[in-house]
Amino acid sequence: MNKVPRFISLMADTTAKALIKDDHYRWFYEEVIKFKTGVDLKGYQLMDPELNTGNKGKDYRLDLIFINKTKLFNLELNQFVYPHTFIKSLKYALRLAGNGYIKGQQYYQRFVTQLNLNYKIMSDKVKRRYSRDYKLEDCKCKDKLKDIRVVTTNLLDYKGIVYDGTNKYETYLSMLTAESYEEMERIVGDLKEGKIIMEKLKELGLDDEFGAIYDEEIVHKMEINSARSDGRKEGRKEGATNEKKSIAKNLLKDGLPIPKVCKYTGLSQKQVSMLM
Repeated sequence: MNKVPRFISLMADTTAKALIKDDHYRWFYEEVIKFKTGVDLKGYQLMDPELNTGNKGKDYRLDLIFINKTKLFNLELNQFVYPHTFIKSLKYALRLAGNGYIKGQQYYQRFVTQLNLNYKIMSDKVKRRYSRDYKLEDCKCKDKLKDIRVVTTNLLDYKGIVYDGTNKYETYLSMLTAESYEEMERIVGDLKEGKIIMEKLKELGLDDEFGAIYDEEIVHKMEINSARSDGRKEGRKEGATNEKKSIAKNLLKDGLPIPKVCKYTGLSQKQVSMLM
Protein backbone atom coordinates (compact mmCIF):
# COMPACT_ATOMS: atom_id res chain seq x y z
CA MET A 1 0.00 0.00 0.00
CA ASN A 2 1.37 3.42 -0.96
CA LYS A 3 2.20 5.71 1.94
CA VAL A 4 0.21 8.96 2.03
CA PRO A 5 2.38 12.04 2.62
CA ARG A 6 1.43 14.10 5.66
CA PHE A 7 0.84 17.79 5.06
CA ILE A 8 3.87 20.00 5.72
CA SER A 9 3.24 23.75 6.13
CA LEU A 10 5.36 26.32 4.31
CA MET A 11 5.04 28.52 7.41
CA ALA A 12 7.10 26.23 9.63
CA ASP A 13 10.69 27.33 10.30
CA THR A 14 11.71 23.70 9.81
CA THR A 15 10.22 23.63 6.31
CA ALA A 16 11.59 27.01 5.31
CA LYS A 17 15.11 26.12 6.46
CA ALA A 18 15.01 22.81 4.59
CA LEU A 19 13.95 24.46 1.33
CA ILE A 20 16.30 27.42 1.71
CA LYS A 21 19.29 25.14 2.28
CA ASP A 22 18.42 23.31 -0.95
CA ASP A 23 19.63 25.20 -4.03
CA HIS A 24 16.72 23.82 -6.07
CA TYR A 25 14.04 25.36 -3.85
CA ARG A 26 15.55 28.40 -2.14
CA TRP A 27 14.07 30.63 -4.85
CA PHE A 28 10.55 30.29 -3.41
CA TYR A 29 11.26 32.23 -0.22
CA GLU A 30 13.66 34.55 -2.06
CA GLU A 31 10.89 35.61 -4.45
CA VAL A 32 8.39 36.12 -1.62
CA ILE A 33 10.96 38.30 0.18
CA LYS A 34 11.77 40.35 -2.94
CA PHE A 35 8.07 40.84 -3.72
CA LYS A 36 7.28 42.15 -0.23
CA THR A 37 10.47 44.10 0.60
CA GLY A 38 12.37 44.68 -2.65
CA VAL A 39 15.41 42.94 -1.14
CA ASP A 40 17.19 40.61 -3.58
CA LEU A 41 18.87 37.84 -1.58
CA LYS A 42 21.22 36.83 -4.38
CA GLY A 43 24.66 37.13 -2.84
CA TYR A 44 23.33 36.60 0.68
CA GLN A 45 24.20 33.53 2.74
CA LEU A 46 22.01 31.85 5.34
CA MET A 47 23.50 32.37 8.78
CA ASP A 48 23.61 29.70 11.46
CA PRO A 49 23.68 31.85 14.60
CA GLU A 50 24.24 30.44 18.07
CA LEU A 51 20.54 30.81 18.92
CA ASN A 52 19.16 27.28 18.84
CA THR A 53 17.08 24.93 20.95
CA GLY A 54 19.79 22.32 21.48
CA ASN A 55 17.76 19.51 19.94
CA LYS A 56 19.02 17.14 17.25
CA GLY A 57 17.02 19.06 14.66
CA LYS A 58 18.64 22.39 15.50
CA ASP A 59 20.11 22.64 12.00
CA TYR A 60 16.55 23.15 10.78
CA ARG A 61 15.35 25.18 13.75
CA LEU A 62 17.78 28.09 13.74
CA ASP A 63 16.60 31.59 12.92
CA LEU A 64 16.19 32.52 9.26
CA ILE A 65 18.85 35.22 8.96
CA PHE A 66 20.65 36.05 5.71
CA ILE A 67 23.85 38.05 5.51
CA ASN A 68 25.72 39.95 2.81
CA LYS A 69 28.67 41.84 4.30
CA THR A 70 27.04 44.47 6.54
CA LYS A 71 23.49 43.80 5.35
CA LEU A 72 21.25 41.44 7.31
CA PHE A 73 17.84 40.11 6.40
CA ASN A 74 15.66 38.42 9.01
CA LEU A 75 12.62 36.35 8.00
CA GLU A 76 10.02 35.86 10.75
CA LEU A 77 7.36 33.21 10.06
CA ASN A 78 4.59 33.74 12.61
CA GLN A 79 1.86 31.12 12.28
CA PHE A 80 0.12 32.54 15.36
CA VAL A 81 0.48 36.19 16.33
CA TYR A 82 0.07 37.10 20.00
CA PRO A 83 0.57 40.50 21.68
CA HIS A 84 4.18 39.61 22.48
CA THR A 85 5.03 38.45 18.95
CA PHE A 86 5.80 41.78 17.30
CA ILE A 87 7.51 43.20 20.39
CA LYS A 88 9.81 40.17 20.36
CA SER A 89 10.63 40.46 16.66
CA LEU A 90 11.15 44.24 16.80
CA LYS A 91 13.58 43.91 19.71
CA TYR A 92 15.36 41.16 17.80
CA ALA A 93 15.78 43.48 14.80
CA LEU A 94 17.24 46.13 17.12
CA ARG A 95 19.66 43.60 18.59
CA LEU A 96 20.78 42.46 15.15
CA ALA A 97 21.45 46.05 14.08
CA GLY A 98 23.33 46.93 17.25
CA ASN A 99 25.58 43.91 17.33
CA GLY A 100 28.01 44.96 14.57
CA TYR A 101 31.10 43.06 13.57
CA ILE A 102 34.09 43.95 15.67
CA LYS A 103 37.57 43.21 14.35
CA GLY A 104 40.14 44.68 16.66
CA GLN A 105 38.90 48.20 17.32
CA GLN A 106 36.86 48.41 14.11
CA TYR A 107 33.06 48.47 14.29
CA TYR A 108 30.93 47.71 11.23
CA GLN A 109 27.50 49.27 10.94
CA ARG A 110 24.73 46.78 10.17
CA PHE A 111 21.67 47.42 8.04
CA VAL A 112 18.75 45.17 8.99
CA THR A 113 15.59 44.43 7.03
CA GLN A 114 13.03 42.21 8.70
CA LEU A 115 9.95 40.66 7.10
CA ASN A 116 7.20 39.48 9.42
CA LEU A 117 4.89 37.05 7.66
CA ASN A 118 1.89 36.85 10.02
CA TYR A 119 -0.82 34.26 9.53
CA LYS A 120 -3.36 33.81 12.34
CA ILE A 121 -3.61 37.01 14.37
CA MET A 122 -5.14 36.09 17.71
CA SER A 123 -7.21 39.24 18.37
CA ASP A 124 -8.49 42.39 16.62
CA LYS A 125 -6.39 44.51 18.98
CA VAL A 126 -3.25 42.69 17.89
CA LYS A 127 -4.23 43.09 14.22
CA ARG A 128 -4.70 46.86 14.56
CA ARG A 129 -1.46 47.33 16.45
CA TYR A 130 0.91 44.98 14.64
CA SER A 131 -0.15 45.07 10.98
CA ARG A 132 1.98 48.08 10.01
CA ASP A 133 5.48 48.51 8.62
CA TYR A 134 7.95 50.17 10.95
CA LYS A 135 10.83 52.58 10.66
CA LEU A 136 12.41 54.03 13.79
CA GLU A 137 12.10 57.78 14.13
CA ASP A 138 13.03 60.37 16.75
CA CYS A 139 9.70 61.93 17.78
CA LYS A 140 11.16 65.42 18.30
CA CYS A 141 13.39 66.02 15.32
CA LYS A 142 11.67 63.45 13.04
CA ASP A 143 15.04 61.97 12.15
CA LYS A 144 14.59 58.41 10.89
CA LEU A 145 17.02 55.63 11.73
CA LYS A 146 17.94 54.13 8.37
CA ASP A 147 19.67 51.06 9.83
CA ILE A 148 16.43 49.17 10.57
CA ARG A 149 13.34 48.50 8.48
CA VAL A 150 10.52 46.16 9.52
CA VAL A 151 7.94 45.07 6.93
CA THR A 152 4.78 43.30 8.09
CA THR A 153 2.47 41.20 5.90
CA ASN A 154 -0.91 39.86 7.00
CA LEU A 155 -1.16 36.57 5.10
CA LEU A 156 -4.91 36.35 5.65
CA ASP A 157 -5.16 39.15 3.07
CA TYR A 158 -3.97 36.53 0.53
CA LYS A 159 -5.99 33.59 1.84
CA GLY A 160 -8.03 31.94 -0.92
CA ILE A 161 -6.22 33.63 -3.83
CA VAL A 162 -5.76 31.17 -6.70
CA TYR A 163 -3.43 31.42 -9.68
CA ASP A 164 -5.06 33.13 -12.67
CA GLY A 165 -2.03 33.43 -14.95
CA THR A 166 -1.09 36.94 -13.80
CA ASN A 167 -0.69 36.78 -10.01
CA LYS A 168 2.29 34.49 -9.39
CA TYR A 169 3.63 36.28 -6.29
CA GLU A 170 0.21 36.69 -4.67
CA THR A 171 -0.23 32.95 -5.29
CA TYR A 172 3.03 32.23 -3.44
CA LEU A 173 1.72 34.14 -0.42
CA SER A 174 -1.57 32.28 -0.65
CA MET A 175 0.35 28.98 -0.65
CA LEU A 176 1.82 29.95 2.73
CA THR A 177 -1.72 29.88 4.17
CA ALA A 178 -2.60 26.40 2.85
CA GLU A 179 -3.45 23.83 5.52
CA SER A 180 -3.84 20.80 3.27
CA TYR A 181 -2.59 19.52 -0.09
CA GLU A 182 -6.12 19.82 -1.48
CA GLU A 183 -6.20 23.51 -0.58
CA MET A 184 -2.74 24.04 -2.03
CA GLU A 185 -3.70 22.32 -5.29
CA ARG A 186 -6.64 24.72 -5.68
CA ILE A 187 -4.35 27.67 -5.04
CA VAL A 188 -1.56 26.53 -7.38
CA GLY A 189 -3.73 25.56 -10.35
CA ASP A 190 -1.45 25.31 -13.39
CA LEU A 191 1.38 27.43 -11.92
CA LYS A 192 4.49 25.38 -12.73
CA GLU A 193 6.62 26.84 -9.94
CA GLY A 194 3.87 26.19 -7.40
CA LYS A 195 3.63 22.55 -8.45
CA ILE A 196 7.40 22.15 -7.97
CA ILE A 197 7.16 23.38 -4.37
CA MET A 198 4.12 21.23 -3.67
CA GLU A 199 5.88 18.09 -4.90
CA LYS A 200 8.84 18.88 -2.65
CA LEU A 201 6.49 19.26 0.32
CA LYS A 202 4.99 15.85 -0.44
CA GLU A 203 8.50 14.42 -0.55
CA LEU A 204 9.21 15.89 2.89
CA GLY A 205 5.84 14.60 4.07
CA LEU A 206 7.00 11.04 3.34
CA ASP A 207 10.25 11.51 5.27
CA ASP A 208 9.69 10.21 8.81
CA GLU A 209 12.86 11.80 10.18
CA PHE A 210 11.92 15.21 8.80
CA GLY A 211 8.40 14.72 10.15
CA ALA A 212 9.80 14.14 13.63
CA ILE A 213 11.81 17.38 13.46
CA TYR A 214 8.72 19.20 12.14
CA ASP A 215 6.69 17.86 15.08
CA GLU A 216 9.37 18.98 17.54
CA GLU A 217 9.09 22.54 16.24
CA ILE A 218 5.29 22.56 16.56
CA VAL A 219 5.37 21.10 20.08
CA HIS A 220 8.18 23.46 21.11
CA LYS A 221 6.19 26.53 20.00
CA MET A 222 3.04 25.24 21.72
CA GLU A 223 5.00 24.75 24.96
CA ILE A 224 6.40 28.29 24.78
CA ASN A 225 2.97 29.84 24.20
CA SER A 226 1.45 27.69 26.94
CA ALA A 227 4.19 28.71 29.35
CA ARG A 228 3.63 32.39 28.56
CA SER A 229 -0.10 31.99 29.09
CA ASP A 230 0.39 30.11 32.36
CA GLY A 231 2.93 32.72 33.46
CA ARG A 232 0.49 35.56 32.85
CA LYS A 233 -2.24 33.73 34.79
CA GLU A 234 0.14 32.99 37.65
CA GLY A 235 1.30 36.60 37.65
CA ARG A 236 -2.25 37.91 37.86
CA LYS A 237 -3.09 35.42 40.62
CA GLU A 238 0.01 36.29 42.61
CA GLY A 239 -0.66 40.01 42.19
CA ALA A 240 -4.22 39.65 43.50
CA THR A 241 -3.01 37.64 46.52
CA ASN A 242 -0.37 40.23 47.35
CA GLU A 243 -2.97 42.99 47.19
CA LYS A 244 -5.21 41.06 49.59
CA LYS A 245 -2.29 40.60 51.98
CA SER A 246 -1.56 44.31 51.90
CA ILE A 247 -5.18 45.08 52.77
CA ALA A 248 -5.12 42.43 55.52
CA LYS A 249 -2.05 44.00 57.14
CA ASN A 250 -3.79 47.36 57.32
CA LEU A 251 -6.92 45.78 58.82
CA LEU A 252 -4.83 44.01 61.44
CA LYS A 253 -3.11 47.29 62.32
CA ASP A 254 -6.56 48.80 62.85
CA GLY A 255 -7.26 46.05 65.39
CA LEU A 256 -9.71 43.98 63.36
CA PRO A 257 -9.92 40.36 64.60
CA ILE A 258 -8.52 37.62 62.34
CA PRO A 259 -11.94 36.07 61.46
CA LYS A 260 -13.21 39.41 60.13
CA VAL A 261 -9.96 40.03 58.20
CA CYS A 262 -10.42 36.61 56.58
CA LYS A 263 -14.03 37.48 55.73
CA TYR A 264 -13.15 40.80 54.11
CA THR A 265 -10.07 39.63 52.16
CA GLY A 266 -10.84 36.00 51.35
CA LEU A 267 -7.51 34.90 52.86
CA SER A 268 -7.28 31.85 55.10
CA GLN A 269 -6.65 32.13 58.84
CA LYS A 270 -3.19 30.65 58.29
CA GLN A 271 -2.35 33.29 55.68
CA VAL A 272 -3.55 36.11 57.91
CA SER A 273 -1.75 34.74 60.98
CA MET A 274 1.55 34.73 59.08
CA LEU A 275 1.13 38.48 58.48
CA MET A 276 1.10 39.31 62.20
